[in-house]
Amino acid sequence: MKLNGKKVFILGFGKTGQSLLNTALRLGGHCQVADTRHLENADTLRTQYPQVTFHFGALPENLLLDSDLILLSPGLAPTLPALQKARKAGITVMGDIELFALLASAPIIAITGSNGKSTVTTLVSEIARKAGIMVATGGNLGTPALELLPESGPEPAWYILELSSFQLDACTTFRPRVAAILNLSPDHLDWHGDYAQYGAAKARIFQNMNAGDVLVLNGEDAFTSSLPGQVPDSVAIRCFAVHDERSDAYVLNDRLTLRNSGALLPAADLRMQGGHNIENALAAALLAEAAQFPLAAIQEVFCQFSGLPHRLAWVAEYQGVNYYDDSKGTNLGATLKAMSGLSGPLVMILGGDAKGADLSPLQQACRDQRAAVVLGKDAKKIAQMLENVIPVDYADSMQDAVLKAASRAMPGDQVLLSPACASTDMFRDYQDRGQQFTAAVQKLAGGKS
Repeated sequence: MKLNGKKVFILGFGKTGQSLLNTALRLGGHCQVADTRHLENADTLRTQYPQVTFHFGALPENLLLDSDLILLSPGLAPTLPALQKARKAGITVMGDIELFALLASAPIIAITGSNGKSTVTTLVSEIARKAGIMVATGGNLGTPALELLPESGPEPAWYILELSSFQLDACTTFRPRVAAILNLSPDHLDWHGDYAQYGAAKARIFQNMNAGDVLVLNGEDAFTSSLPGQVPDSVAIRCFAVHDERSDAYVLNDRLTLRNSGALLPAADLRMQGGHNIENALAAALLAEAAQFPLAAIQEVFCQFSGLPHRLAWVAEYQGVNYYDDSKGTNLGATLKAMSGLSGPLVMILGGDAKGADLSPLQQACRDQRAAVVLGKDAKKIAQMLENVIPVDYADSMQDAVLKAASRAMPGDQVLLSPACASTDMFRDYQDRGQQFTAAVQKLAGGKS
């Protein structure tokens, strides 16, 4: 693919936007960049890219109309008037994953879902590496997809991509050879408009799959189990379901089992904590099997991989209470899974930006728990929902939340940070939120038994 002489407009200039710009320049495009934010490093960017025109702040409606191609960063609202006007004018709009797929020659394993996709993506990557198979991993997780493309030399045997609904929403011809939709729970509804549109974006992952391709679905999730009728007939569907021995991956006699390959290992040998990680392991096993990665590598990785940071990670024990960091629990589904993965009464730390989601199922989930501490933008809404269910305290910082949770917890309880909300109303990101939680817990427990 060449862009020689083409007028290319990159819209949005975060980490992915920068990868779009670098790729477009390498392909010979004449580039402009726009971002609705006023970036602090604007002068540095203009010095670094003297051949590029930058626009920051509000976008004039006609700004994009002189373009041959618009490259769109994920998460940028498709309702922007300037973008809508460009589409009506017939200008091609392409996301980073679509561009990546046009440039890549090696096959792609693509993974999406509301929850678990980072863990499953990492598991599949670790299985390949354990088997000595060269892979490149990124997308919504870690390295932007376009930065995985080698500037010289051979491509990897597989690209393994975690994909968000934002990225998939901009895809039209993208075709992975192996793909998974792990689950769907309400998230990003403020961006997509409603649950149906959110699900439609996730379903784009299989719209161009073809003969010989494999799609992995969760047989126990209401959304994913409704999808087979929409999948092209030539695509092989593989389902995982912990409690259904008719599926392609399941648990039988407490052993993780693949229908085609047999028993993998006892569930007790899985290093990752939490019942939801059994689902993640079954999904990863099916993906690895579809890519023909060795069974021995699957088994070895499952026994060694302890999970990703901020995903139900044990932090410390203090006065008989264990503290867990699940800051990646940014939506209701993730939080419910984290809660089900721990025993004993919980003191929940909840709150942040709910992104328009209905969190009312927390009422039932919290009914047998010890207490809740709420903070952030939607703290009041969550507190009102829970006030007749369990004791609720307000906190104005993460350190305050940890202290109030500790005051409520009794020996044998667990304190769980799993906010069911996005973090950016109070924190830089979910990692920052989790790190502040960990620091507060360690300060509380420091030097004490």
